[in-house]
Amino acid sequence: FADRAQTSLPGTQPLTIEADLATKMVDGIHVFLDRKVQEVQKEREQLWDRADRSQLVTESRQRFRKLIGAVDRRVPIKTLELVETTSSPAQIATGRGFKVLRVRWPVFDGVHGEGLLLQPDGPPAARIVAIPDADWTPEMLVGLTPGVAPAAQFARRLAESGCQVVIPTLIDRSDTWSGIPGIRMTNQPHREFLYRMSFEIGRHIIGYEVQKVLAVIDWFEQENEARQVLTGVMGYG
Repeated sequence: FADRAQTSLPGTQPLTIEADLATKMVDGIHVFLDRKVQEVQKEREQLWDRADRSQLVTESRQRFRKLIGAVDRRVPIKTLELVETTSSPAQIATGRGFKVLRVRWPVFDGVHGEGLLLQPDGPPAARIVAIPDADWTPEMLVGLTPGVAPAAQFARRLAESGCQVVIPTLIDRSDTWSGIPGIRMTNQPHREFLYRMSFEIGRHIIGYEVQKVLAVIDWFEQENEARQVLTGVMGYG
């Protein structure tokens, strides 16, 4: 009976590779994705040739919005909230022609954004959302804390040029809060930790952050009812 024992499934062979299987898997994924990118480029050219471009862009945006989970209806926003206490004022610094204020704003039920508002001393020349790298704090992008070279502090430079600037706080890539303190912690980066839970309910951490940015744009539009200026979004990279 032992001689007849089956040691492998029909049509298969023993796995004898001694290399790191995880690394080989990632390499194979890269090959697959690179091939798909090339295929999509050809498909896109064909779509542009035969489709109504404005309709295609609209449909693509709607599909992308669903893919990143940015589908929840945002609450109306008329003002940003100042974050302060009796011992810690909202204004934390001043720059050349602007003030730096800690702010937060509602997005939808259970979600809000927070960050810094760079408020010009005079009427704003433009209104800009300045998005840092995920591992940069808003304070770094203003030059209040080290970590970003002065030439790369584009939020500060925009404010010095007279722009009203909001810098949202993004979820970073550390693992300080990934878990339940006292019970179980993991080494998953914050972004992955939240991504895994969001994905189960059809959401995405990118979608949440896009919604936070769009909520600021909603506020800019409210502000523009009194004085119309250009609005924009500027991000790292």
